[in-house]
Amino acid sequence: MPRINVDKNSSLYQVASTYHGVMDEVDTRIRQLCLVFLSLLVCVVMLNVVMRYVFSESLLWANEVSRYLMIWFALLITASLVNTDDHLHVGLFYDRFSPSTRYGIQIAIAALYTVLGLIWVFFGAQYAFDAGFRSTMPALGFQMVWVYSVVPISGALVALFSLSRVLRLAILERESNAMIYEASDRREVSDD
Repeated sequence: MPRINVDKNSSLYQVASTYHGVMDEVDTRIRQLCLVFLSLLVCVVMLNVVMRYVFSESLLWANEVSRYLMIWFALLITASLVNTDDHLHVGLFYDRFSPSTRYGIQIAIAALYTVLGLIWVFFGAQYAFDAGFRSTMPALGFQMVWVYSVVPISGALVALFSLSRVLRLAILERESNAMIYEASDRREVSDD
């Protein structure tokens, strides 16, 4: 891969850098919110266990609240893991490619995640509004749209985080990645 010069003073680089910084801040806030959700989940479940086994009384709302906290936690942390690229990977074939090909694959995967996130937003919003306003939570009495709304929210976050990753790989780290992969490609050729 040829060395690519990136002008760090260009407006495109500045926009990408700012966008990436904003998305990292959003990621920090999401992780903090997920920590709150997980803490509440543990507290509600423990309270329900104590009530059930110590006082022989069960809290009617505890199962519902814990279920919905878990749903929100799982979908929001999924978006956060996309941002940090800490989600589940299958590297069976990926590791067999040259470093420069892997770099291209990383960009393509991040772009695909962006598209899939947008699809997730579209169909998630449809479902949230179609089904969410027609049903209510049995114990709490709230409309289910509050639970279902996490689907388009997490889809939007996946799309935004993936776009941030594309910009980081293609613009912000382009020169350093090009030099790394070029050197790796030269080593692989000399090893053969």
